[in-house]
Amino acid sequence: MSSFSPWVKNIGHLAIVIDDLEKGKWFFGEVLGASFFMYKGEQIMVELDSSILVAKLSKDAVDKSRQNGEFGKQVLDHYGFQSETPELVDLFFERIKSFQLEIVREPHNRSDGRAFYFRDPFGNLVEYFWYNRK
Repeated sequence: MSSFSPWVKNIGHLAIVIDDLEKGKWFFGEVLGASFFMYKGEQIMVELDSSILVAKLSKDAVDKSRQNGEFGKQVLDHYGFQSETPELVDLFFERIKSFQLEIVREPHNRSDGRAFYFRDPFGNLVEYFWYNRK
C-alpha cells in the first residue's frame, strides 16, 4: 500500500501575490532559470516539473478578504524549491548571492537534508533544500 494520499497526487499549483510583473519575470526566468508563460498577459505561470507556481498582482487575488501585509498578500510562512543533490544547494546559494538577494540563512545540514533560506524580490521567504529520503 502506498504511503501517499489516495486523493492528492502533488501540489498542482501555488499562487503568490507580487507587486511587479517585470520583476517577477526577472526572478523566475533569469534568477531561477525556470520556464514560464504569461496567462492573460497578467499572471506569470512558472513551470516546475509537474507543478505550477502562479505569480499574480493583488488585484487578481482570488480571496481578497484575506489579503494582508505589504503588497496586499495573504500571510505565507515560506515556499520552497527542492534540489536534486546536496551539492546543488551550495551551488544555487552562490547563484542567489550573485543576484544580491537577501540571504536569511546560509546552507546548513539538518536531520532531513541540506538547505538555505533567502528572500525573493517581493519579500517572501524562500527555502531551497535537498531532502534526504533515507
